[in-house]
Amino acid sequence: MPFYRKNNLNLFLFFSLITYLSLTFANIENTIEIKQIELENDEDKIIINLEEISTLSPKIIELLERGIPIAFNLKIELIKENAFWFDKVINQNNFVYQIKYFSLRKVYEVIDINGNKKIFEDEQVAIKNLLSNKEIIIKKNNHQNSAKLKIWVELDKKKLPKAIQADIFNKSWEAGSNIIIYDMNKL
Repeated sequence: MPFYRKNNLNLFLFFSLITYLSLTFANIENTIEIKQIELENDEDKIIINLEEISTLSPKIIELLERGIPIAFNLKIELIKENAFWFDKVINQNNFVYQIKYFSLRKVYEVIDINGNKKIFEDEQVAIKNLLSNKEIIIKKNNHQNSAKLKIWVELDKKKLPKAIQADIFNKSWEAGSNIIIYDMNKL
């Protein structure tokens, strides 16, 4: 009997290691990173320039090649931090940009955050253009001096097919960026 217990423990540890590694590699594939960010203070607005880099999983690229649009949300929040309670969101902005593939014409359509459309024949050039520099303009707020700006990007899962939306335990559809918090007093 002790022989079976030892083997069961070894099998359990082996399967645990395999599960941990598969979850780790599944999360590494879908990373979006905000590479560079610049903020400018204008009279009545804040201008944000950012560039991002991304590595999308083969599953997301496969969805794109099947004609399913892949959309990303660029979220910007102006928050006032409270040490003793929840942070207060002063202003919240959501910018959507996406990429589509049209199989009949064999072209990729990139729609930027302003709604401008560009057509590309090469997939890598289209993805590079999708992630190129973005200029965002936000109106200034009265509470700006004591606030912080929070910026991040995530995959818009609401635009994916319903079957993928229902698979909430599959982490291969999770794609998000690092969260950047910028103190508005430094601006």
